[in-house]
Amino acid sequence: MSKTITLDVPLNRVEGDLDIRVTIEDGVIIDAKSIGTMYRGFENILQGRDALDALVITPRICGICSVTHLSAAVDALEAAQGIIPPAQAVRLRNLSLLSETIQSDVRQFFLMYMGDFAHSYYEKSDFYTEAKEHYEAFKGSSVKKALKSTAEILKVVAIIGGQWPHTSHIVPGGISTTPTILELALAQNHIENFISWYEENVLACDIDSFMKNITRTDKFFEHMKENPNTDIARFTNYAEQTNLFEIGRTSQNFLSYGTINNPLKPTERFIQAGVIIDGKQESLNIQKVTEDISHGWYKQVDIIQNPEDGVTQPDMKSKDGYSWAKAPRYDANVMQTGPLAQALINVNKLIVDLNKKYGDCAYVRELARILRPAVHLAYARKHIKEAIENFSDTSYIQCNQDFSAQGVGLVEAARGSLGHWVNIERGKIKNYQIVTPTAWNGSPKDSKNNQGAWEKSLIGLRCKDIENPMEMGHVIRSFDPCLVCTVHTFDVKNKKRKYRFKIGL
Repeated sequence: MSKTITLDVPLNRVEGDLDIRVTIEDGVIIDAKSIGTMYRGFENILQGRDALDALVITPRICGICSVTHLSAAVDALEAAQGIIPPAQAVRLRNLSLLSETIQSDVRQFFLMYMGDFAHSYYEKSDFYTEAKEHYEAFKGSSVKKALKSTAEILKVVAIIGGQWPHTSHIVPGGISTTPTILELALAQNHIENFISWYEENVLACDIDSFMKNITRTDKFFEHMKENPNTDIARFTNYAEQTNLFEIGRTSQNFLSYGTINNPLKPTERFIQAGVIIDGKQESLNIQKVTEDISHGWYKQVDIIQNPEDGVTQPDMKSKDGYSWAKAPRYDANVMQTGPLAQALINVNKLIVDLNKKYGDCAYVRELARILRPAVHLAYARKHIKEAIENFSDTSYIQCNQDFSAQGVGLVEAARGSLGHWVNIERGKIKNYQIVTPTAWNGSPKDSKNNQGAWEKSLIGLRCKDIENPMEMGHVIRSFDPCLVCTVHTFDVKNKKRKYRFKIGL
């Protein structure tokens, strides 16, 4: 006789309020719901305010991606006015954004992901003693090194922007600060120190050699065997023993807005935007982005909305609602965004080859994240060099503040594609809509009952121990969930839960 149970699993660790509700039959997940449990209403808070208030308010959406939200807000305001910022401002903006994303990728890998392998759930595994030594929360040797190194790279943001998080140094027309040549030299030193740590501990070679020579799966695994004491080699070993190559697949639909603006042509990006649908790549058409609110706790005025005209009206009595997250779709397709999407769209040969062999499994998705800093650090090194060479150039142009227009700001956050849509009337915000990466990945069902990316990634997953379904943690954390950005009331009266517990720390 089959046995069916329902589990409610909170997957919060640092950022966000996420419940995963799954139905398990004979140890296999047959249904999953991604539930964002908090509504904060930033989009409504912004209505009626001065357009420049967005520069102070939107960085507070997230304590990890504050520069990214600021960048999206400024891009939207500049797009509305047709502003082209000076080249030096673009370089310094890029450095701020790169530094924040790099630290997020590294901290997610070492603090949020690898820590699960040091959990007592694996105490009988061959790797447990080693994992505990290196990745136990705040005690592991590799964790301590990662914390120290990411503090180093974040100093770049502090030098350029004055603080981190919640800096507001990026403004329409450029940046509000002017680093001295000495400060830029200091930032360069911090970048080089981080690169030294990353090359030694993660790659076991210099970035250029890794990117040039390790472009196939077989070459990568050979490199891991030759350098077993690197963090990606340990991760690969643990992944093989915990089945990460076989779990967490969704589809071959990917989305990226692109990132790292060209200082000399700011409307162009070094890391390209694009979409992949059913494995076929095409150009991004932002008009195809919609939000479906049929399964969100929102008033069902228009179930499918373009963010440009979107409405955010909370309603916990919504008939089919089960999350504060909306359901973004691209041309009605469920999309996955993040480092894996970015790598595939920009044809990172190694990641393309791994995806071809293993699909978008938990291992490939997480590996794409810890290898992305190799690409970003190369751009950081290039930009700080150019910023020093052009340190005396202007980094700001004066802009009109009392205007009426619409604009869209698209950036790549650490977790994927982030968009801000703004409608300004005479300098005041008439409407503001935000579509976050975790909304893409962690969306609820849409009006056609298509499940979001990580809801789908759980279907068919076998849980060896339903009282501690560690496999769920591995899959969902490979997306790097950040619900605090996505669901802008925690329901403490829900009495229907049969089980409720936390995975990991």
